[in-house]
Amino acid sequence: MSDSQLKINFIEITSSFIKKNYKIIASFVVILFLSLFLIFINKDLQAKKDIKVAEQYAQASILMAQKKIKESKIILEDLVEINHKFYSPLSLYLIIDNNLENDSKKIINFFSIILNNNSIDKENLNLIKIKKAIYLISLDNELSVIETLNQVINSNSAWRNLAINLISEYFLSKNQKDKAAKYIQLLKNNNK
Repeated sequence: MSDSQLKINFIEITSSFIKKNYKIIASFVVILFLSLFLIFINKDLQAKKDIKVAEQYAQASILMAQKKIKESKIILEDLVEINHKFYSPLSLYLIIDNNLENDSKKIINFFSIILNNNSIDKENLNLIKIKKAIYLISLDNELSVIETLNQVINSNSAWRNLAINLISEYFLSKNQKDKAAKYIQLLKNNNK
Protein backbone atom coordinates (compact mmCIF):
# COMPACT_ATOMS: atom_id res chain seq x y z
CA MET A 1 0.00 0.00 0.00
CA SER A 2 1.15 3.45 -0.81
CA ASP A 3 1.16 6.42 1.52
CA SER A 4 -1.81 7.98 -0.23
CA GLN A 5 -3.88 4.79 0.16
CA LEU A 6 -2.98 4.66 3.87
CA LYS A 7 -4.10 8.25 4.28
CA ILE A 8 -7.36 7.57 2.47
CA ASN A 9 -8.01 4.45 4.59
CA PHE A 10 -7.23 6.37 7.77
CA ILE A 11 -9.61 9.17 6.78
CA GLU A 12 -12.36 6.68 5.89
CA ILE A 13 -11.94 4.77 9.16
CA THR A 14 -11.88 7.99 11.19
CA SER A 15 -14.90 9.38 9.35
CA SER A 16 -16.81 6.15 9.87
CA PHE A 17 -15.91 6.08 13.56
CA ILE A 18 -17.06 9.68 14.05
CA LYS A 19 -20.35 9.03 12.23
CA LYS A 20 -21.09 5.94 14.32
CA ASN A 21 -20.15 7.61 17.61
CA TYR A 22 -21.25 11.17 16.94
CA LYS A 23 -23.51 11.45 19.98
CA ILE A 24 -20.88 10.09 22.35
CA ILE A 25 -18.16 12.35 20.94
CA ALA A 26 -20.45 15.39 21.00
CA SER A 27 -21.46 14.62 24.60
CA PHE A 28 -17.83 14.24 25.60
CA VAL A 29 -16.89 17.58 24.01
CA VAL A 30 -19.82 19.36 25.67
CA ILE A 31 -18.96 17.85 29.06
CA LEU A 32 -15.31 18.81 28.62
CA PHE A 33 -16.18 22.44 27.80
CA LEU A 34 -18.70 22.63 30.65
CA SER A 35 -16.13 21.23 33.07
CA LEU A 36 -13.53 23.76 31.99
CA PHE A 37 -16.09 26.54 32.22
CA LEU A 38 -17.06 25.49 35.76
CA ILE A 39 -13.42 25.27 36.82
CA PHE A 40 -12.80 28.84 35.61
CA ILE A 41 -15.99 30.09 37.28
CA ASN A 42 -15.01 28.38 40.53
CA LYS A 43 -11.52 29.91 40.46
CA ASP A 44 -13.01 33.33 39.80
CA LEU A 45 -15.48 32.96 42.68
CA GLN A 46 -12.69 31.79 44.99
CA ALA A 47 -10.54 34.77 44.02
CA LYS A 48 -13.43 37.13 44.76
CA LYS A 49 -14.03 35.41 48.10
CA ASP A 50 -10.33 35.74 48.98
CA ILE A 51 -10.43 39.46 48.16
CA LYS A 52 -13.53 39.93 50.32
CA VAL A 53 -11.91 38.08 53.24
CA ALA A 54 -8.73 40.14 52.88
CA GLU A 55 -10.78 43.33 52.93
CA GLN A 56 -12.60 42.18 56.08
CA TYR A 57 -9.29 41.43 57.79
CA ALA A 58 -7.95 44.85 56.80
CA GLN A 59 -11.15 46.46 58.08
CA ALA A 60 -10.80 44.65 61.43
CA SER A 61 -7.20 45.83 61.71
CA ILE A 62 -8.22 49.42 60.96
CA LEU A 63 -11.04 49.27 63.51
CA MET A 64 -8.59 47.97 66.10
CA ALA A 65 -6.20 50.82 65.38
CA GLN A 66 -9.13 53.19 65.83
CA LYS A 67 -9.83 51.55 69.24
CA LYS A 68 -13.15 50.16 68.01
CA ILE A 69 -12.42 46.87 69.71
CA LYS A 70 -15.93 45.37 69.78
CA GLU A 71 -16.48 45.88 66.06
CA SER A 72 -13.03 44.52 65.28
CA LYS A 73 -13.58 41.48 67.50
CA ILE A 74 -16.85 40.60 65.75
CA ILE A 75 -15.19 40.68 62.33
CA LEU A 76 -12.17 38.69 63.51
CA GLU A 77 -14.35 36.00 65.09
CA ASP A 78 -16.35 35.74 61.88
CA LEU A 79 -13.10 35.36 59.93
CA VAL A 80 -11.97 32.53 62.21
CA GLU A 81 -15.27 30.74 61.72
CA ILE A 82 -15.28 30.98 57.91
CA ASN A 83 -12.22 28.76 58.04
CA HIS A 84 -10.06 30.52 55.47
CA LYS A 85 -6.64 28.88 55.22
CA PHE A 86 -4.73 32.17 55.58
CA TYR A 87 -6.93 34.76 57.28
CA SER A 88 -8.59 32.51 59.88
CA PRO A 89 -5.31 31.75 61.69
CA LEU A 90 -4.21 35.39 61.37
CA SER A 91 -7.51 36.54 62.85
CA LEU A 92 -7.16 34.17 65.78
CA TYR A 93 -3.62 35.36 66.46
CA LEU A 94 -4.84 38.97 66.41
CA ILE A 95 -7.58 38.09 68.89
CA ILE A 96 -5.08 36.39 71.21
CA ASP A 97 -2.31 38.98 70.86
CA ASN A 98 -4.69 41.83 71.68
CA ASN A 99 -6.56 39.96 74.44
CA LEU A 100 -9.88 40.47 72.68
CA GLU A 101 -11.35 37.26 74.11
CA ASN A 102 -11.13 36.24 77.77
CA ASP A 103 -12.98 32.94 77.41
CA SER A 104 -10.23 30.32 77.02
CA LYS A 105 -12.76 27.69 75.92
CA LYS A 106 -13.77 29.90 73.03
CA ILE A 107 -10.13 30.40 72.01
CA ILE A 108 -9.49 26.65 72.18
CA ASN A 109 -12.60 26.09 70.07
CA PHE A 110 -11.26 28.59 67.51
CA PHE A 111 -8.02 26.59 67.39
CA SER A 112 -10.06 23.43 66.78
CA ILE A 113 -11.92 25.07 63.90
CA ILE A 114 -8.65 26.07 62.27
CA LEU A 115 -6.91 22.74 62.91
CA ASN A 116 -9.79 20.96 61.17
CA ASN A 117 -9.30 23.03 58.01
CA ASN A 118 -8.38 20.61 55.20
CA SER A 119 -6.96 23.33 52.99
CA ILE A 120 -4.07 24.11 55.36
CA ASP A 121 -0.96 22.05 54.66
CA LYS A 122 0.49 19.77 57.36
CA GLU A 123 3.49 21.93 58.22
CA ASN A 124 1.34 25.01 58.78
CA LEU A 125 -1.06 22.90 60.86
CA ASN A 126 1.90 21.80 62.98
CA LEU A 127 2.92 25.42 63.46
CA ILE A 128 -0.65 26.23 64.52
CA LYS A 129 -0.47 23.34 67.01
CA ILE A 130 2.67 24.87 68.48
CA LYS A 131 0.92 28.22 68.79
CA LYS A 132 -2.02 26.46 70.44
CA ALA A 133 0.40 24.82 72.89
CA ILE A 134 1.91 28.22 73.72
CA TYR A 135 -1.60 29.47 74.46
CA LEU A 136 -2.28 26.39 76.59
CA ILE A 137 0.98 26.97 78.48
CA SER A 138 -0.32 30.39 79.45
CA LEU A 139 -3.35 28.59 80.92
CA ASP A 140 -1.08 26.06 82.65
CA ASN A 141 -3.05 23.19 81.10
CA GLU A 142 -0.36 20.50 81.24
CA LEU A 143 -2.34 17.61 79.75
CA SER A 144 -3.48 19.65 76.78
CA VAL A 145 0.04 21.03 76.26
CA ILE A 146 1.48 17.51 76.18
CA GLU A 147 -1.28 16.20 73.92
CA THR A 148 -0.93 19.08 71.47
CA LEU A 149 2.86 19.08 71.29
CA ASN A 150 3.15 15.29 71.11
CA GLN A 151 1.21 15.42 67.84
CA VAL A 152 4.07 17.47 66.40
CA ILE A 153 6.81 15.58 68.25
CA ASN A 154 5.57 12.24 66.94
CA SER A 155 5.66 13.44 63.34
CA ASN A 156 8.44 14.16 60.88
CA SER A 157 7.58 17.84 60.94
CA ALA A 158 10.05 20.63 60.40
CA TRP A 159 8.65 21.99 63.69
CA ARG A 160 9.47 18.82 65.67
CA ASN A 161 12.61 20.18 67.37
CA LEU A 162 10.82 23.38 68.33
CA ALA A 163 7.99 21.37 69.87
CA ILE A 164 10.44 19.21 71.84
CA ASN A 165 12.32 22.28 73.02
CA LEU A 166 9.08 24.03 73.99
CA ILE A 167 7.79 21.14 76.07
CA SER A 168 11.13 20.62 77.81
CA GLU A 169 11.28 24.34 78.66
CA TYR A 170 7.70 24.13 79.92
CA PHE A 171 8.59 21.31 82.30
CA LEU A 172 11.76 23.09 83.42
CA SER A 173 9.74 26.20 84.23
CA LYS A 174 7.50 24.04 86.41
CA ASN A 175 10.60 22.50 88.06
CA GLN A 176 9.69 19.07 86.68
CA LYS A 177 13.23 18.10 85.76
CA ASP A 178 12.53 14.40 85.17
CA LYS A 179 9.85 15.13 82.56
CA ALA A 180 12.06 17.80 80.99
CA ALA A 181 15.03 15.42 80.86
CA LYS A 182 13.00 12.93 78.83
CA TYR A 183 12.34 15.54 76.14
CA ILE A 184 15.86 16.98 76.30
CA GLN A 185 17.22 13.48 75.63
CA LEU A 186 14.77 13.10 72.76
CA LEU A 187 16.01 16.40 71.33
CA LYS A 188 19.64 15.24 71.65
CA ASN A 189 18.83 11.93 69.93
CA ASN A 190 16.96 13.79 67.22
CA ASN A 191 19.97 16.02 66.47
CA LYS A 192 22.45 13.14 66.05
